[in-house]
Amino acid sequence: MTRKVTLGLAQVEPVLGEMQTNVEKVLRFTTEAAQRGAELVIFPELVLTGYHPQLLGERLLTLALRGGDEPLQRLAKAAGEHQVYLVFGFIEQRTVPGVLYNSIAICGPDGRVLSTYAKSHLFSAENLYFRPGTDLGVLPMNFGVVAPMICMDIGYPEVARILALQGAELLFAPSAWIKEDDDLWPLHLRARALDNLAFVAGINRVGTEGNLHFIGQSMVCDPRGHILAELGGEEGLLVTQIDLDEVALARRRALHWTGRRPELYRAIAEEQM
Repeated sequence: MTRKVTLGLAQVEPVLGEMQTNVEKVLRFTTEAAQRGAELVIFPELVLTGYHPQLLGERLLTLALRGGDEPLQRLAKAAGEHQVYLVFGFIEQRTVPGVLYNSIAICGPDGRVLSTYAKSHLFSAENLYFRPGTDLGVLPMNFGVVAPMICMDIGYPEVARILALQGAELLFAPSAWIKEDDDLWPLHLRARALDNLAFVAGINRVGTEGNLHFIGQSMVCDPRGHILAELGGEEGLLVTQIDLDEVALARRRALHWTGRRPELYRAIAEEQM
């Protein structure tokens, strides 16, 4: 028995501040991914607006979206039309006006926004513009259990471990990873896969905004930390198939889980720097 699922990783360059243009690009790549057999299509961090918060300035407020807003509903409808799960990054406005989140939306093949996730570990100047998310959780899909992270989250082993302990078989990370840290990108993704004996997909953007240069190199890693498929530094669509049954097999063969000693790890949460 196998539980095969086809992933579509859309490595794109959004136009800073041009939401309509970016929505249209997401729709085009989603259509192509679905035509190529993808069941889960994932776009980078803040793909609907572009990334650079300093350059966007006060426009962050006008670009922020709530769950019922037209761009989100249009993309959710497209997910339903193509019968795919669709994930993309956006600026989220929740309850308090003016308090914004660097979030992703997860839409289902039923045409609804199933959930949103707000980045829990903000990077550098993001802290001046966004509030960090406060929840980590998994999401059952019709082929298995997945869990979201966003960019800097992959640098914290605790995040992926908690999600794996909640049952995640596939971890995915929409990102806006920059050139200065290009050596860390594959190391983090491969380590999180091996740490948790899970599949990990890193979906990075390309292009330049101000002083930021984004490296692309989107990739899928298997439960032993090997890179199964990857892109280079240009726009592109990576469509690849994984078998989630390999997760259970890897966890039976290795001792990462049966050998865990949680009683020895309490200090991780208790110690303060």
